[in-house]
Order: sequence, then structure tokens, then C-alpha cells
Amino acid sequence: MDHERVGRAVAVVTAIYVVVLAVWALVLLPKAPDGTVPYQIAALVAGFGAALGLAMMAAGRPTADERRMRDHGLEGWAVVDEVREIGTGAEVDLTITVPGSGSYPGTVRREGSVRYEVGATVPVVVDPDDRTRIRL
Repeated sequence: MDHERVGRAVAVVTAIYVVVLAVWALVLLPKAPDGTVPYQIAALVAGFGAALGLAMMAAGRPTADERRMRDHGLEGWAVVDEVREIGTGAEVDLTITVPGSGSYPGTVRREGSVRYEVGATVPVVVDPDDRTRIRL
């Protein structure tokens, strides 16, 4: 899950919701018929929940670049040569093999904990236009 995209989606929906609440409180609430305010509040809360859910679903979709890699990337394998911890993530040095071409070195940077052991063979997808773009 891309936490940055989800965070942006929540921030945008919340900002829009604050504007909607301000318009409701300043313009619509004074003109509301008697006895309808609880229903309006329920509708505002339900609308916020629905908008937040839709925004998080949209944020969870793969990016266009990820979809292109999935659809057009070259499948292969890589042998883990070295794993270096850097900050909150790691760099993984690989020897990449794609069928129909020779092996070549590559490096992948990952955020979070990385559980690759030196010497392990892992599946990879390589961008056919830029062989330095690798997805584990």
C-alpha cells in the first residue's frame, strides 16, 4: 500500500469536507426546515465516509507506471548479491537474468524492512525500455 498516496487522498477529502461543512453551516442550516437537522447531519457523515472510501480505493490502485510494468515488463530472475541497510530501507544489489539476453548487474532500493538473503534467487520484472527499472 502506498501510504503517501492514501495520506494525500485522506487530506484532500477532509479539506473538501471542511468546505462542505462550512457551506452547510453558514448557508443551508439557517434555512433548514424544523426537524431535519439530524437527518442532514447523518447525510453529511455518510457522504464523508463514502467519499473517504472511494478516495482510498482510488489511492490503492496501481499507478500507470506499475500497470505498464505489469502488462509489458519482461519476466526474469535475479540472484541477490548484497543487501545494504540505508535509513528506513535497504539497497539490494542483484545479478539479473532475462531470457534472451545476458545477465547484468542492477540495484533496487526498497523502503521498510527487506528480507532477502544473499545468494537467494528472486523473480523480477524488468522494463523493456529501461533495463535499470526493476520490480521485485
